[in-house]
Amino acid sequence: MENTIYIGLSRQTALRREMALVANNIANINTTAFKRELGVYATAQTDNAFANKLDFVIDHGTAVSFEPGALANTGNDLDIAINGPGFFGVDDGSGVKYTRNGALSLSPDNQLITREGFAVVDEDDQPIVIPLEGGKIEIGRDGSVSAGAEIIAKIKVAEFKFLHLLQKNGNSLFETTEQPQDPVNSTVLQGSLERANVTPVKELVRMIDIQRSYDAVKSFLDREAERQQTAVRRLGRQTPSA
Repeated sequence: MENTIYIGLSRQTALRREMALVANNIANINTTAFKRELGVYATAQTDNAFANKLDFVIDHGTAVSFEPGALANTGNDLDIAINGPGFFGVDDGSGVKYTRNGALSLSPDNQLITREGFAVVDEDDQPIVIPLEGGKIEIGRDGSVSAGAEIIAKIKVAEFKFLHLLQKNGNSLFETTEQPQDPVNSTVLQGSLERANVTPVKELVRMIDIQRSYDAVKSFLDREAERQQTAVRRLGRQTPSA
């Protein structure tokens, strides 16, 4: 098989992966604080006698767009959002992870937990427990949690210098080996949630573009296959010289 076929197949593989990412973005339009994903690709040039430029497509993985989503006012005391680049700290049972999904609730033992059941942690990475006899829960802009007049704890809010080092873990969790920094540019908003940063129209336009590109590559591969078949037939009809 010639290089042109391999090149076309590498492009098709990348387009299929990109389509899967777009489909996942669209599926999570209503997922709180979801961050859209994009494929990261590069090219490797090849020498070809019949074209000036035919490049292999190299898949370098996935990048996450950390552009903030719109903030929606819910009026729920246990809904929180971050205005700024920060993340909340949560413990998923295997250590502290980070999220911007602030749809919280209380567990049966009055721990502050995420929708997935992960414990929200304080600045010492300890679960936050709300006293049974406490009053109305209030969460300050600095993440401090109060029940009545008593400050119970302070939610861990962290910022990161290198967002590209954050690795996605599920739809809303991130983990990193980078040391978290103080949240100097982030404030906590009680009674609000961050929406997904997915724009449906943009994703649909991307989907159409990907499908058109895929069809164009398919046509190219069909023509190349036909060219090779024609060449083989012609060679087969040639009479060997004596």
